Amino acid sequence: MNSINEVMSSEYVAGNKRVLLWVQDSTALAFGIGAGILQLESFNGFAMFIGGYLSVALLYIVWICRLQPAKYYQSPMNDIFVESFVRELTGYVMAWTFSYALVG
Repeated sequence: MNSINEVMSSEYVAGNKRVLLWVQDSTALAFGIGAGILQLESFNGFAMFIGGYLSVALLYIVWICRLQPAKYYQSPMNDIFVESFVRELTGYVMAWTFSYALVG
């Protein structure tokens, strides 16, 4: 019986990770486009990414997880903040440079 609960639990955790990844991917691209349109360069562009990434993660914890991320993730800090950081940064930089080149 425990194995069925573990399988169900791992399926839900994997589903929660997919939803989080979709939210992070979408917002990183949107912030990157915004940074390019605003013609941000250097530190200002990366500061926008850090601010956007952290604010989206905190909003996700408050709004979606209802301040109980441990209920939905096995390792909330790692799953929400660390695991996809590099992936989101690369998507952000791609959208940032593309929109910067189009506007400039």
